[in-house]
Amino acid sequence: MPTADAAALEERTTRPPEESGAGIRPEPGRGQGPGRSSGTRFRPDIEGLRAIAILTVLAYHAGLPLRGGFIGVDIFFVISGFLITGLLVVELEATGTISWLRFLGRRVRRLIPAAVLVLVVTAAVSFVVVPGLRRRDIALDIAAASTYVVNWVFARREVDYLASDVSPSPVQHYWSLAVEEQYYVVWPLLLILLALVVRRPSRRSVATVLGALVASSFAWSVWSSHTDPLPAFFTSTTRVWELGVGALLAVALAGRPRPRRPVSGAGLLGWAAVAVLLAVAVALPEDVDWPGAWALLATLPTAVLLWVGWQHTTGGPLRALGSRPMVWFGALSYSIYLWHWPVIVLGEWSADWAGIALPSWGKVALALASIGPAWLSWRFVESPIHHGPWLRRRPKALVASGLAISAVGVIAALALVPLRSPFVTTPPGAEPPPPSALGANTLRSGEPVPQVDDPGWVTPDPLVAGQDRPAADVDRCQVDVTVTSPVACVFGDPQGTTTVALVGDSKAMQWLPALEEAAALRGWRIVTWGKSSCAFAAVPATRAGTAYPECDTWNDAVVRALRADPPEVVVTSGVATAAWVDGAADRVALVEGYAARWRSLTTGGTPVVVVGDSPVSPDDLDVCAARHPRELNRCAFDAVPAVARSALPLQREAVASSGGGVALLDLTTWICPLQRCTAVIGHVAVHRAGDHITATYAATLATQLAQAVDDALAG
Repeated sequence: MPTADAAALEERTTRPPEESGAGIRPEPGRGQGPGRSSGTRFRPDIEGLRAIAILTVLAYHAGLPLRGGFIGVDIFFVISGFLITGLLVVELEATGTISWLRFLGRRVRRLIPAAVLVLVVTAAVSFVVVPGLRRRDIALDIAAASTYVVNWVFARREVDYLASDVSPSPVQHYWSLAVEEQYYVVWPLLLILLALVVRRPSRRSVATVLGALVASSFAWSVWSSHTDPLPAFFTSTTRVWELGVGALLAVALAGRPRPRRPVSGAGLLGWAAVAVLLAVAVALPEDVDWPGAWALLATLPTAVLLWVGWQHTTGGPLRALGSRPMVWFGALSYSIYLWHWPVIVLGEWSADWAGIALPSWGKVALALASIGPAWLSWRFVESPIHHGPWLRRRPKALVASGLAISAVGVIAALALVPLRSPFVTTPPGAEPPPPSALGANTLRSGEPVPQVDDPGWVTPDPLVAGQDRPAADVDRCQVDVTVTSPVACVFGDPQGTTTVALVGDSKAMQWLPALEEAAALRGWRIVTWGKSSCAFAAVPATRAGTAYPECDTWNDAVVRALRADPPEVVVTSGVATAAWVDGAADRVALVEGYAARWRSLTTGGTPVVVVGDSPVSPDDLDVCAARHPRELNRCAFDAVPAVARSALPLQREAVASSGGGVALLDLTTWICPLQRCTAVIGHVAVHRAGDHITATYAATLATQLAQAVDDALAG
C-alpha cells in the first residue's frame, strides 16, 4: 500500500519526463526528475537530442550515406536511462521504496497504445501485399513485438540489422523498444529488492548496484560483439549498459539543485559532444563491432550533453538543440520511430505488389511520408492517452489494460498465419510419381530442357519451399554456431557395412536426401556431422566477418571421431569462401585448408567426395512465385553469376591441389541446366532460401551422387 508521501510523489510525477522506446518526450510540468527542482520547466535540449537521434535513424533507414545513422537508437537508450532512473531515485528517496505497478502503469499509458496501433496497421497491410511464408514470418515478429521479446527473436534468427540486401521485417525496429521495456520491468524490481535489503538505500548503494550492472553488461557487450556480432546487436544483455550510462548520470544529479553558474567550458564541451555524434553518424568505420566499445562514441557524448543541459547553460549547443524545429521533431520522435520503418518496408512491398518500380529516391520519399501518420498517431492516440485521465489513478487497471492491448497485437498477427497458395502439390486425381520420375531425373542428355511457366502441379509448394529441409537439419543433427561438440546422427541402414560420413555445414547436409535414396538400394550406413556455417577445413574459420573459434574446435573433434572410427568414404561440401588468418578473411588460406583437411583423410585411406556448392539463388524466389504462379519463368535467374558467387570455384581449386583420392562432383548442370536457373524442374521446386536446394529436388539427384560415391569406393 503506497504511503501518503508516495501518493504525493505520484501526483507530482503524473506528467514526468517520461521515456519511450525510441523517443522520450518530457512534458512541461511540475515533475521532479534528473536535474530538476520544484517548478523547473521541461528541458528543450533533451527534445533536441531526441531530434538528432530520430533524424539520424530516419536518414539511415532512408538509404542516405550515414554509415552510423543507427546510433540514434544508442542516443535514445542513454536518454531513457537518464530520465527514468531520475524518477525512480526521487521516489526511492522520498518513500523508501518504489510502486512498481504505478511505474508500469505510466509506461502503459505512454508506450503501448501507439505501439500496438502500428502493429495492427502493419498486420493489415502485410495481409494484402506480402505473400507466402514471408507473411508468416511477419506474424511471428508482430506477436513477439506485441509482447516485447522481439529482440531475442531477431538475435536467435541472427538478423543482420546493417544488411541492405535482405528483405527485412517491417517491425524490425521494435527490437530497441523490447530492450527498453525489459529494462523498465527489471530495473525497478532491482531497486525494490535493494530497498528490502537496505532500508532507505543511499545513492551510493544505488550507484554501486547500477555500476556493477553497467560494468558486467559492457564487458559482455565487448566480448559478444566480437565473437557473435549478429545476435549481440539485439540482445538486452549487451545493451543494458547503454541505458545504465544515462542512469548513472541520473543517480548523480537527481534531486540536486542546478548550479547558478555553469562549469567553465561546458559550452565548448557540448559542441564537442555534438561534433562527435555527427561524425560517428556520418563516417563510422565499416565492419565495427557494435555495440561493443565502439558504442561509447555515441553514449558518452549523449551523457555529456545531458550534463551540460542540466547546468542551465545558455551557450554552447543548447540554443540550437532547443530551437522550435528540433523541439517539434523531438516531440514526435516516438511516433516517427514507430511509423517510419513499416512505411518504408511495406511501401516497398506495396510497390512490388502493384508492379511499380520504386525510383532511386523512393526510400527517401517513403521515410518523409511516414511523418504524416506519425503526427496523426501522436495527435489522436499518443497524446490524448498519455495526458488524459485514462485510468490515471488505477495502476492495476492500467497494467491489465496494457496486457489486453498487447493481446490485440498478437491477435492481429494470427490473421497472417493461414497460407492460401495458388499452387497444387499433387497431380489432379493421381498419386505423386516416385523421385525417379521427378526433378533431375526428367533431364535427358542431348534433349532440350523444357521451360514451363505453369507446370500444373509442383512439389514442394514454392511458397513454403523454405520448409523442405533435410532430416539432418530438421532433427537438429546440425549443431548451432555456438556449439563446439559435434553430434553424430545415423541415417540409412544402421547395420550397413559401408559407412558414408556426410560432413560440413548446411550446404553439405542438403545432400542427405540424395544419400538416403542411394542407401535404400545399397544398404549404406550414413553418419552426419553438421555445424552451421562451418567449413570442414584445416584452417581457422570465419563467420560474419570475424573469427569463428567454435568451428575450429568442432573441426578438431570431428577429425578425432573420424580417425577413431573411419568411414569408407567422406562426402562433404560447404558455403565458405574464406578463412580467418591474421585478423582478416583469406580466400587462398581456405583453399589450402580444404586441401590439407581432405589429404589428411585420403592419406589415412578414406576417399573424399566433394559435392560442389550449389548456385547462389535469390532469397525472394518464393515472393516471385507467389506474384507469378502461372509465369514461373519470370523467376529464373542467370546461372553464370550465381555459380561465380558460390563456393564452387574455390572448391575446384582445392580439389585440384589435393592430390589423389579427392573427387569433385559438380551438379551445376543438373541444378541449372540452362543459362538461366529455373524455379521448377520436372514438377519439383528446385531452390529454397539461403542458396540451398529443396530436399525433394536433392533426392532426385541420388543417381549422380551415388555414382560418385561408388567410384570413390572402387578407387
